[in-house]
Amino acid sequence: MRRVLLEVHRVARDFYRDQLLDAPEGWAAEHLRGRGLGAVLDDSAWGIGYAPDAWTGLTDHLRGLGFGDDELIAAGVAAPTMNGYLVDRFRDRVMFTAENADMEAVGFVGRARGGRVRYLNSPATELYSKSETVVGLSAQCGKLLQGAIPVVVEGVPDALAVDQVGRQWAGISTCGTAITRQHAAMIRQVSPANQIVVAFDADPGGRLGAVRGLDVLMEAFGSVRVAELPPRHDPASLFRQSRSGLNERLASARLLAEFAIDVELAKWGPVLDHVSGQVNALRAVAPLVRQLPSGRVAQQIAGLAKRLDLEPAVVSREVLTPVVRRGTKSRSSRRPQYFEPSAAADPEPDRTP
Repeated sequence: MRRVLLEVHRVARDFYRDQLLDAPEGWAAEHLRGRGLGAVLDDSAWGIGYAPDAWTGLTDHLRGLGFGDDELIAAGVAAPTMNGYLVDRFRDRVMFTAENADMEAVGFVGRARGGRVRYLNSPATELYSKSETVVGLSAQCGKLLQGAIPVVVEGVPDALAVDQVGRQWAGISTCGTAITRQHAAMIRQVSPANQIVVAFDADPGGRLGAVRGLDVLMEAFGSVRVAELPPRHDPASLFRQSRSGLNERLASARLLAEFAIDVELAKWGPVLDHVSGQVNALRAVAPLVRQLPSGRVAQQIAGLAKRLDLEPAVVSREVLTPVVRRGTKSRSSRRPQYFEPSAAADPEPDRTP
């Protein structure tokens, strides 16, 4: 069955691609041009297509090639209605192809127009799981093998934008889901570069998503950085405004561990006037400091001492003692232990962490 499902996806991808190329003035092509991404219309590597505005366009095509209804349902490209008719899952959408670690087409992401649900993914199938697939791996494989820095983004248009910034960057989309260990491994297997950049949306959800990806990315890459975008921007919107602006943000990406420290400390703002809040904030970020390159740890310790109004020796002891005791940065010592800031802090707590 797996072989058949892979063939269904290959045929569906080609069908969607032909539909897009047959309507160069249609809304799908105009949508891409309007976002400054018209160049991808001629780039077959991305496999971008269009699902026609018809109930059974793809279904009829696949049936005509001999595929059975059960196979279409199992592949997630069609679904039965309440009346028992089989209809296309994706209709009137710009189509992007999701791939597995072998760069095989195993699912789709469809972008709608108008007031409908903007993005629709394939359902979970024998082949497709959001945690194990990305968009852009095969399209960016050549650049990655030549040393381009992988840039992990949320949306597919973001990956397309990164791709067009220059040969030094390769955009890979997780399709809005959290970065997983499988995602990191997929990218690493085709990337000789030991560095990766995360460029998520400049909103609270994007910042949190970037921080949550730190551990799994550090297992695969020696240097993990985050591109800080202007407020209310994602890579695609910044690219549309300024190609050079996006390139500058990627080039100036900072270490994700340092970014995570800032995000974590921001949670403690209301209680940093009290020593208990300062100490607990230190304990929350200490595991993140230990993930920094050795040459930056001392600088971060000094910075934390100033920001938290604690003695440098106190900060140093909290950060370095677990490393000295274990003799290595074990995975358990690297993972942050998050403390929830309390609404009220003890006004005169013990200063010893």
